Amino acid sequence: MKKAYYFDLDNTLFFNDEGRILPNTLKLLYELKKQPDTILGLATGRSLEKLTIIKDIIPFFDHMVLINGAMLYINGTLVHDTPISIKDIEYVFTILKDTNINIGMVSEKDDAILYPDARVDHAMQTLRGIHPIVDPQFYLNQRIYQLWMFADSDDDIQAIAHKLTQFNCFPWHVGGADFIYPHVHKASGIKYLRHLDPYDQSITVGDGLNDVSMIKLADIGIAMDNSRFDALKKEATFIAPHIKYDLLYEFFIKHQLILT
Repeated sequence: MKKAYYFDLDNTLFFNDEGRILPNTLKLLYELKKQPDTILGLATGRSLEKLTIIKDIIPFFDHMVLINGAMLYINGTLVHDTPISIKDIEYVFTILKDTNINIGMVSEKDDAILYPDARVDHAMQTLRGIHPIVDPQFYLNQRIYQLWMFADSDDDIQAIAHKLTQFNCFPWHVGGADFIYPHVHKASGIKYLRHLDPYDQSITVGDGLNDVSMIKLADIGIAMDNSRFDALKKEATFIAPHIKYDLLYEFFIKHQLILT
């Protein structure tokens, strides 16, 4: 039986508090990579350029679902992408013009925000190595795959989401969220790649709201205990230990999810 394992990155594989993949989690990836009939996948909100934090193991991943499903790769080659239209971006600008919401624009390689903002600086500290430039016209010269919103509270983010019904909202820190087309998500990306490179069983692991779709899709969906989202844990087959304990390898052995 051919299996595919898809992992979220931030606070699933990569422990943001310490800025590294912990030793036993790294051991899990090495062991999975050695298994026969196995596809190793990465499914993250990051773009390819933002994977420098794991540059040494990027070649491990046969499939990559990046920017929450907006860019899809097989063996390092882009096979599909879904940019946001200029019309939709300008509509967002119009709706949020008289608010204190800052907008971020995510392209394949770079990111931009409308104006300097301490809220953005705070959010980027946890992601390590991401430094958006200030350029309100960035979208005119780059293909944009995802929008960020930076607000003072989660309530402000939800108010934005109610106005921008042409997007799905995925909060990822207090007062901040990803906005992306509803038909673009990690599950849609995994489905597309499975059509191109078939397998028999899927196992997915994540900690964020943007992981709910792939947890529901999978034959076995695993939520990290460090997730702050009950909606994710509710859909999971299993709850894995908090990332700080570095027990994912032992967890996979316990539940017979890896050959030993």
